[in-house]
Amino acid sequence: MNNRTITGLERSVKFLTILVVFIFSMLLCRLWYLQIVKGEEKYAESSNIRMRPIRITAPRGNIYDRQGELLVTSRFSHVVSVVPEDVKDNPYVVRFLSQVLQLSETELFQMMEESAKYQKDQYVPLKRDVDPAVIGQILEAKLDLPGVVVEDYPVRYYPKGEWGAHLFGYLGEISEQELAQRRSLGYRLGDEIGKMGLERTYDLELKGEEAVRIWEVDRVRQPIRVLEEKKYVPGHNLHLTIDARLQAVAEQAIRDQIAWAQAQTNEQYNKANAGSVVVLDPRNGEILALVSYPEFDPNLFVGNISRAAFNELINNPLNPFSNRVTRGKFMPGSTFKPITVLAALEENLVDPGETFNCTGVVRYANRQLRCSQVHGKQNVVDGLKNSCNIVMAELALRLGPERLASYARLLGLGEKTGLKLEPEELDGLIGDPEWKKKARGEPWYPMETALIAIGQS
Repeated sequence: MNNRTITGLERSVKFLTILVVFIFSMLLCRLWYLQIVKGEEKYAESSNIRMRPIRITAPRGNIYDRQGELLVTSRFSHVVSVVPEDVKDNPYVVRFLSQVLQLSETELFQMMEESAKYQKDQYVPLKRDVDPAVIGQILEAKLDLPGVVVEDYPVRYYPKGEWGAHLFGYLGEISEQELAQRRSLGYRLGDEIGKMGLERTYDLELKGEEAVRIWEVDRVRQPIRVLEEKKYVPGHNLHLTIDARLQAVAEQAIRDQIAWAQAQTNEQYNKANAGSVVVLDPRNGEILALVSYPEFDPNLFVGNISRAAFNELINNPLNPFSNRVTRGKFMPGSTFKPITVLAALEENLVDPGETFNCTGVVRYANRQLRCSQVHGKQNVVDGLKNSCNIVMAELALRLGPERLASYARLLGLGEKTGLKLEPEELDGLIGDPEWKKKARGEPWYPMETALIAIGQS
């Protein structure tokens, strides 16, 4: 072998050596970059890929009456949850879930897109209170459903159905507007919250603290095992002043009374279709029963209420969602008459022994005020006992509208009671000449004073 050949080999070896050193240097640089510079970021990415958190709702607190009778509770059912990022691009999974959950594919995509805005890498609830037979189908196909998980779920249960619907309220999924207001309190998209009644007013106290379960998933997004778990804390219980026995009597009484009225021939009665009942303890003002009719069944909103059922409630002309106890504005009728008598006695405008003659009708200008019957001669006590319109009208004219209205306000009429029940109660209205002039630009007439005295204005 000559010197020229040896020199060529040496050059080749040097070139290969340099090339190998260069390649390994590049690999080492890349490895250093990935492990040192980007190490934490890449670790987080890989962790996100193999970990999927799921939030599990805590059982809400129970609601009891004053004797400890259970009125509202929770029962355990199942919820089907998905990771939007893992499911939305898998047509088989979407089609399967659409069929078994009886949701259109459009609905599924809308729900996942909405959830993905906030929690694309987390399990989010797709449907609650799912039938056990459907759960069985999902579990049988589990290996073909990456990104899908079934968990136990506490479902609100109202044992008495419509009974007390406006008092208790119902639950529904949190809206974007509600979420914006409550995110700082720990609420998240997909949460169920109280929509009205005590469920709304005391939602924070009732809802408890959710559990969090971190699932490890494999490369095809199938859950393998639980890596970490935080147990839930059940919500606080509510103990009410309501007496379940009186509530049941009031519920039946309003139904019986409306049925009786509708059976009458008098149009003043037979068009009755709504009403309310409140029973108070006169010693302390505690509410013993509260009924607004017509009602609705809060259990309809458990899981997912059907569009047809929801539309039927919303479009009902009697508006069953309206709490007539706290939101209705009605003339007080004869319940106002004791105030008229009280004001006249307090102002020394009538002597308890003074007699009035009820002829059954009294005229004011071109209008007539009638009484239920001709009572004849009676004093103010008899007039109150007989609910006589003629006696009350005479007392009101002596008082004048301003003084009569001031006594009504002094006793709290027209003002909010402070009852903590969502939606917030509306205040009432006590009319007088000044109010009418401002509101309507019209003068006050004597007949209006008489009508206030008998609770018809």
